[in-house]
Order: sequence, then C-alpha cells, then structure tokens
Amino acid sequence: MMKLFAGYDGGGTKTACVLTDENGRLLGTGVGGPSNYLYCGKELAAESVRTATAQAFQEAGLEPTRLDAAYMASAAILLGHGESHVPFFSTCIDADLVLCDSDIYPIWYGSVREAPAVVQIAGTGALTYVCSTEGFTRVSGWGPLLGDEGSGYDVALRALKKVCRMYDGREPMEEEFVQAIFAHYEAETPFGILRALRQGDNRSNVASCGKLVFELYAKGSPTAKALLEETADEIALAITTAAQNDSHPKPLPAVFSGSLVQPGRALYPMLEERLLKEGSPISMMCGLEAHPAAAAAALALHARGLDEAGDRLLEQAKGVLL
Repeated sequence: MMKLFAGYDGGGTKTACVLTDENGRLLGTGVGGPSNYLYCGKELAAESVRTATAQAFQEAGLEPTRLDAAYMASAAILLGHGESHVPFFSTCIDADLVLCDSDIYPIWYGSVREAPAVVQIAGTGALTYVCSTEGFTRVSGWGPLLGDEGSGYDVALRALKKVCRMYDGREPMEEEFVQAIFAHYEAETPFGILRALRQGDNRSNVASCGKLVFELYAKGSPTAKALLEETADEIALAITTAAQNDSHPKPLPAVFSGSLVQPGRALYPMLEERLLKEGSPISMMCGLEAHPAAAAAALALHARGLDEAGDRLLEQAKGVLL
C-alpha cells in the first residue's frame, strides 16, 4: 500500500498543502484559508487545514486517507517550539506522525539545507532569522500589536492610516489612492472601512488591501511608492541587524519567502539596492525555488529517513505556485 506524506505552510492569509508519496512524487496541492490560530482562532484554522488537505487529495485523484507523516510549518509557532502545537494540529491532520515547527524552518531547509543564512518571511506577517545548525538569531516578527514591520499587514495598515489622514485633511489628498482603498472595502468613508474590518478576522481583513498598494504603485501612485520604500527600509534593517547580531562569518546569503518579497515584485529591486552594496553583511539574495509547503513535505519524508525522496520532491516542486 502506498504511503502518503504531506507538508503544510500555514500563514495568516492562507494554508497550502503538498501531498507526496514515499518516492517523492508530487501528487497534489491544495489551498485553504488562514491557519495562524493565534489570530484567526482554532475553528477557522482547523477548517483551513482540512480544506487544503481535501483539495490536495482531490487533485491527486485519491480518496482521503490517513497519512504516514505530516509536517506543519506555521506562522503561529516560535522556531524550535513546535512540540506544544502538535496536539492542536493533530485534530485537523490525520497522520500517524504529526510534526510542527515555525514556517521559517522549511524555508531554510528547502533553500540552503543546513548552511548558515538569513531567512526573511514577508507575507501577512514578517519575521527575520539567521539560521544555522548552532542555533538561531531572531529579529522582528513581534506581531500586529507590537510590530510586523515589513509585512503585508503593516503595508496595508499604513495605507489605511494614510486614507484617514487624507480624508480629514491632515495630509494632501491623493484622490485615486483614497478611492481605490474605499472601493476595496466597499466603503465611502473611513467609517465604512471600520465596519468592513470588524467582519471576521481583523488581521486578514486589514492585510487584504496590501496587494492593492502594489497595484497602485505600478500605476504611479506617489503614496504607494512611499509606502513600499518604507517597507523596504524596514525589511533591510531587520536583515542587516540579524546578520550583524549573529556570530557567523560575514557576509551571509539572504533567502526570501512570502508574497511581498518574491523576485519580480516591486520590493525586490528596492531590497537589492539596500542590501547588495559595499560592506553589506549580505552576500546574495535568493527566492525559494520550491514552495515552503513542498519543503515541509520533504521534512515529513526526512522524518521517516527518506531524504532522497525529499530531494526528488523539491526538484519536482520547483516553480509550482500555491
């Protein structure tokens, strides 16, 4: 009987699942809603994980069945402290072995294996680590109440604050910017935005207009440009601080994951300008070739001693978008 394995990338906006077999064949993928249950709650998180799993089985043309091993990489987990999250994720992942850790870990594993590197996540939330076999050095990632600088949530929140300031005259009006944000929330005033934000997961509702800032930047919006420049400053500051705080020889490579910092996105050249300069503690920048959920599935295979299968999976998963 074929043994099945799954990897999950669980964030504040969506949950991705990659299904594989013991030979490292990519069988199917699925996507659900948010599963960072510290913000969206356990009920929604569990539903998101089950939805992603069901879609992966459906794409594979298989009836849902118990997995041999699964690896949940979650934004809800502090790096190295996954064990305490296994009881919850075991309620929504049907597997003989459920492993959990931060979403940082599979990004590191899937890109440079165990070589020292800075890992930067910039999606709904933002987080920076230097990862090595000797330990981890963390900077930022303190969540929406205390930080999240450089995240989609932070971009969106600053955009919403700009709208309020322009609406009541504290800043010069950029009509196209304000009206685009209003339209996104089906609002006519900031009061309408507030009503929309109160529906469901507040953090996800705020972050949802982050993509719009990038679209407005592409159209030449000066406000959007200023917001993204500030975001690039924050991410570059976190990366250089993490590298400088760490004891490994410099420079170090920087690995990027998350919707905001993919090669080809507007932030990437801004970060190149800030990070790849003389005297920088960063040697190179690279994005992930395989999705973090695929790297998590490779870690599930690794847990069963199937490292060659994990390598095959990562090769097959290159360029697969979720």
